[in-house]
Amino acid sequence: MTGGDGLRVSTPRRWIRPGLRLAAALLPPVLVFAGVRWLFAIVAAQVGYDTGNPFTWRRWDSGHYLDIASRGWELFSCARLGGRPRDACGNSAWFPLYPWLLRPLLALGLRRETAGVWMSGTAALAMLGVLWNGLLRERRLKGFVLLAMAGVFPGAVYAHAIFPTSLALLCIVLAGAALARGRWVLMGLSGGALAMTYVTGVLLAVPNTVAAWWRTRSLRPAVVAGGLSAAGFFVVLLAQQLILGRWDAWYRTYQKGLPAVARPLEAFLAVVEPVFTDDLPRRTIALQALTVIGLLVLGLITAVVTRHRRNPVRLWAALSALLFWAFPLFAGRGVSLYRADALVLPVLLLLVELPVWVLIPLLIWLVRVAAAMGQLFFRGYLV
Repeated sequence: MTGGDGLRVSTPRRWIRPGLRLAAALLPPVLVFAGVRWLFAIVAAQVGYDTGNPFTWRRWDSGHYLDIASRGWELFSCARLGGRPRDACGNSAWFPLYPWLLRPLLALGLRRETAGVWMSGTAALAMLGVLWNGLLRERRLKGFVLLAMAGVFPGAVYAHAIFPTSLALLCIVLAGAALARGRWVLMGLSGGALAMTYVTGVLLAVPNTVAAWWRTRSLRPAVVAGGLSAAGFFVVLLAQQLILGRWDAWYRTYQKGLPAVARPLEAFLAVVEPVFTDDLPRRTIALQALTVIGLLVLGLITAVVTRHRRNPVRLWAALSALLFWAFPLFAGRGVSLYRADALVLPVLLLLVELPVWVLIPLLIWLVRVAAAMGQLFFRGYLV
């Protein structure tokens, strides 16, 4: 009788610790994700839109990704559309991993826009989960504040829209978490997946290579982490050669949209100059751009001041943030930095040494910027 009572008492206790561990792993990312969606729902409602409608999350480039998912790549002369015959048109400039992942959902009968919103939301939640459990959980309150900052980091609205932004961020964060654990194959595969998601994703091969070598002082991890990252880009080239008959189809379509090349200062000034004007939308975009460079400078200064603490993850974060911030500027004036800014998110890993009383005001500012940019998105000002 006593033994039976003891069994009944001990059985629930066996589940307490695993349950608490599971809650500690899942609850913070879920809370941040729900909070961000609630923020955007309020912002959308203020301008007359419903975030429960998948079409609310669709913009111009969304159509290209959805077309690739449903019909595949296209490449043809712009003469068909009344343009210059020597120019190439179609959707081959948009990289395929996100639309390829949508195809199973389309096969199940989901509407294209619904599948896109589900995929983006799932990837956004997964990114927060990996960031928390792989890189921030041990920081406790400070880690949670940084997790919340990741949820509303500049460009956050695109992580929930029908764009591959959240998938790209998931790949980046997964690579950082793999580095922290010395999982070189996973690090390289994450970089390779990123290279198949965005044209600039191949840049991650550089910080992956450098950080893997820095941690191990060995060539093999560096080759694996960097080589697999670069391989994703070559997979896209091979796929376009097989499907479209041209390995450079992405570039032929993309190049006509480049207003200039190698003019980064001019490009950046064109974005931030409206901060002094009365044009509210352009001023808001300028504020986001200034916010990103402010976080970048603050993160780099913090990393330099604490450089005595040898940490390959911070080296990786610094290189990643710098590359993803700077490279789009070389495309010249007219580039939509407000989307590219999202990939600078690794800069948050440089801020972990700052006190919470500094991070909380930064979080409040990021919430305000995310709300303002979200309103521009839902009003259709942002493409």
